[in-house]
Amino acid sequence: MDPAPESSKQRRRGSVRAPLEQLFGNEAITVPPRVRSSVGRQLFEYVAEQPSARSMHGTGRLMIVDHDQLSRDILSRNLKREGYAVEIEPDGERALTQLGNGSFDLVLWEVQLPGVNGLEMLGRMKKDARLQHLPVVLLSEQKDVDTVIRCIEAGADDYLPKPFNPALLKARIHACLERKILRDQEQRLLATIKSQQERIEGELAEAAAYLRSLLPAPVAEPFAVDWRFIPSSELGGDAFGYHWIDDDHFALYLLDVCGHGVGAALLSVTVLNVLRSGAMQGTDFRDPEAVLGAVNRAFPMEQQHNRYFTLWYGVYQPSTRKISYGSGGHPPALLFGPGQTAPQKLAARGMMIGAMPESRYRPQSCEIAPGSRFYLFCDGAYEITQPDGKVFTYDEFAQLLGNLPANGVIGLDTLVAQIQKLRGSLPLEDDLSLITLQF
Repeated sequence: MDPAPESSKQRRRGSVRAPLEQLFGNEAITVPPRVRSSVGRQLFEYVAEQPSARSMHGTGRLMIVDHDQLSRDILSRNLKREGYAVEIEPDGERALTQLGNGSFDLVLWEVQLPGVNGLEMLGRMKKDARLQHLPVVLLSEQKDVDTVIRCIEAGADDYLPKPFNPALLKARIHACLERKILRDQEQRLLATIKSQQERIEGELAEAAAYLRSLLPAPVAEPFAVDWRFIPSSELGGDAFGYHWIDDDHFALYLLDVCGHGVGAALLSVTVLNVLRSGAMQGTDFRDPEAVLGAVNRAFPMEQQHNRYFTLWYGVYQPSTRKISYGSGGHPPALLFGPGQTAPQKLAARGMMIGAMPESRYRPQSCEIAPGSRFYLFCDGAYEITQPDGKVFTYDEFAQLLGNLPANGVIGLDTLVAQIQKLRGSLPLEDDLSLITLQF
């Protein structure tokens, strides 16, 4: 028996069945009162007949901001069917308030929304720390492409043309949320790194403060002694000190451990404490040769993670106005006679400390006239890369010292300011350590 011919109503139903199945799946929705056309009612009647059969697999809380009720309803049901939690808000101002107060993973915003359009919404969200990273998908009619382009250039993540294609909707929402997940993971990782970095920087600052606490106080009598210590951006290995060995012997010393970091700082503090306390049995600390040799044997680089250091050690005897000194690979100190601008280099031959256990350190000596100026420093005081790439030299530094006032004013702050000016706006590459004596 032949089937009965389809009525015109049945044919119209069939013509909309396929796209409805693609658009709505098996979910039922309520017919909004504004839907008056027969075709529109047929769409909703068809959907209302279908049982829900699609599994939920989306995660996330979304907000739809669209003034069109039918568009909101269709979009909301598609997203809920995918497993998303969906909030609906037709008013832009209320939507922004809810977004700021809630925890949303994505917002779908109508480009031409009355009151707060897409461009205005993006501008306000980008200024709000709570919303500036929230993914935004624009909803737009095809004729609004130029506006959509401007919105995407302003920071929107994607857009969906109306009417919605379910496959495209699913793909773009999923892609935006995937990017948000990666961005959230990145932010958590950056927060962890920042926290660890702050902890490390705090510990390094404590170490630098401890090292500074070991440095001696300035001296006014019987001769003026002052110093400046400007650490670089990294914890370094500079350390220095001075003290009276007895009533007629004044020791002063400066060491510079190779490299930077905690290892260099720990070694410099250890050596500094040995020199301050005289903790090398059988060593005459009035004799630079004996001190340098003993330190060299006590700190072989093989036992210090291959770290070596330079050391200048001198002993001034007021009764004879002589200074005896020795050096383990350290830059020569500079002595300016009264009123002189050309210095005498207090250099002594000797290998860096820790390199060769049998190294010999031949001492030197000279007389210091009243009114003389003495400077002991590390290589960080002059090995300065200037903004033009040129490296400041030892001789240029000596000339800079010679130009300082020779009237009894040490002028260390002026000197440090000139050194830092050479570097420009960049931080110092190495620690700057400087001791000066005014006789």
